[in-house]
Amino acid sequence: MRELGLIFASSLLVAYSGALMPGPMLTIVIAESPRQGVKTGPLVVLGHALLELALLVALIVGLGPVLTRPAVHATLAVVGGIMLIGTAASMFLTVARRQVDLTQSLETGTVRHVRTVAAGAVASLSHPYWVLWWATIGLSLVTQAYLLGLAGVIAFYLGHILGDLTWFTAVSGLVAAGRRWISQRLYYGMIVVSACFLVLLAGWFFVSGVRTIIAS
Repeated sequence: MRELGLIFASSLLVAYSGALMPGPMLTIVIAESPRQGVKTGPLVVLGHALLELALLVALIVGLGPVLTRPAVHATLAVVGGIMLIGTAASMFLTVARRQVDLTQSLETGTVRHVRTVAAGAVASLSHPYWVLWWATIGLSLVTQAYLLGLAGVIAFYLGHILGDLTWFTAVSGLVAAGRRWISQRLYYGMIVVSACFLVLLAGWFFVSGVRTIIAS
């Protein structure tokens, strides 16, 4: 039990170190929280967690070495950049068409929730360094956890997801709590700034992908 506890705690701390860094998931949470409230964080993390579960299984069955290949990295960077550009374009259109009204009640409904979960998965998948992290650092941690069998892998996964869940829930809670003081114009500004950040991130991914292709 002590070993499982150590694996859980180390995974939790590593997760916080990653979650605290700005990225696509944080952008989505900040942009959606005024409309959907505190549940935005958990919904985004759910999509992220489902994708990570699939990747974790893939790593266990031996996909790790493939993900570290330069050609794979370059492809992920370019595809991720395209996905981020698409997300940013959607956010710009939302503002241009004035499709969001903060004077309305918080948005609910299964369709909206499913879209937010999907956004969490897309935000993760569009980040090539997320895959590379799992193929290197993540794979190393999983290997250590696997020495304790399935229980070790589960402890690692739960610790990792809990870190993301607590952080992004806190962020969505803070943004949602400030909803009453956020004007319509300020919210549109938040969406535009978030979209611009995604465009810059996409540009970084494209450059990284091209450099990798040139270097190889």
